Amino acid sequence: MNEDILSLLLQAENEYHAAMENAAKEAEVYEQDNEKNQAGYIDELKREWDLFEKSENRKLAQMIADEEQKSEKKAAEQKNQLKESQKKKAEIISERLKKEVLSFGHS
Repeated sequence: MNEDILSLLLQAENEYHAAMENAAKEAEVYEQDNEKNQAGYIDELKREWDLFEKSENRKLAQMIADEEQKSEKKAAEQKNQLKESQKKKAEIISERLKKEVLSFGHS
């Protein structure tokens, strides 16, 4: 009877060790899977960030290009206004000079 009990205890101890080894292996596999999943998640976040950054850079570049175009258009309009103003000033000066010249001719 003692041998049967001893045999059962040894069997139970062997099963316990086997179960512990199996649990350790499963824990290791679980840890490796988690590391892979985390690495994949981090890579996905990096890809999403890169796409976001590229998208925002395109938007910013477009916004800058639009502002440059507006500035160039405004500068061209102001240049034309300045030309018109100088043209009117030249016409006024020309008219005054004609009057002065004509007034000398009649004196």
